[in-house]
Amino acid sequence: MSTRDDGRGQPRNRENAIVVGVDDSSASQSALDWAAGEAQSRGLGLLVLHSVNVPALPGSVKGSSPKRDLAAVARQLLRAATERVATRFGPGLDVRAETSDLAPTQALVSASRTAAMVVVGSRGSNGAAPLSLGSVSTRVSAHAFSPVAVVPASAASGTEGHGGGRPVVVGVDGSSGAEVALRFALEEAARTETGLVVVHAWEAPVLIGGSTWDPAPHTAVLEAQATGAQESVRAMVREARGPHTEQVPCSVEVVRDQPAHALLVRGERAGLIVVGTRGRGGFAGLLLGSVSRTVLHHATVPVVVARAPA
Repeated sequence: MSTRDDGRGQPRNRENAIVVGVDDSSASQSALDWAAGEAQSRGLGLLVLHSVNVPALPGSVKGSSPKRDLAAVARQLLRAATERVATRFGPGLDVRAETSDLAPTQALVSASRTAAMVVVGSRGSNGAAPLSLGSVSTRVSAHAFSPVAVVPASAASGTEGHGGGRPVVVGVDGSSGAEVALRFALEEAARTETGLVVVHAWEAPVLIGGSTWDPAPHTAVLEAQATGAQESVRAMVREARGPHTEQVPCSVEVVRDQPAHALLVRGERAGLIVVGTRGRGGFAGLLLGSVSRTVLHHATVPVVVARAPA
């Protein structure tokens, strides 16, 4: 294991590794443990990355070296992180620890260009207590090139891999982002030998004047639509299955609920929630949809924002 920086804020040897951003927060430790377990179960290397980025401050004292001080803290933090991984996961895991001169979001997004996955805690050391998702987690999830896993501080971790046998939950809505998420979720369920729960949710429309549409007079139509939706989602699953995912046990749930709420409720019993980057209601310039953002903010288990390979 080594700690190094190439002088440009661009750590080397990231190719196809699990990259985890670390700081001194409890969520960061959970992210580190989860990322190490993921790297071990996938047979990949682990890159532990810490940003040593010092913004220019007005009135800085000439001759002072806050960067040098932060670099010393960074070395200590990375040493503790790699020792933690070695203790918990053994010497067989290929671990590298590196610093970057870039800001945390930039460093992780840059690393995501060649990473198998980027892992971040749900809130870093600068997060305020009422917030359940930090700015770095939000921005990396929105702009990364690889899948991003956001791990809450409360997430269980261990050498057995994520989830401890609990199913993977994925939300689908017929969008291209949901198709990517479904394929990723199938691969994860196959790799971890768990089941998959595919959730499709719809909401009752709000009518003019603010009243909610009453479905009671339309029961037969709604039942037919629900049956049709079940068939459509099952067809999506059949199309998304590949040679390694044919035998994954899969259940489909079509529910009348807010999509984010439906995923969060089912995610309470899951080991992992998978979402896409943008659903059917998204705009071209919005890289992370409202459902995905809501799930990231409130989930109590790790959430992966899936992306197609660049």
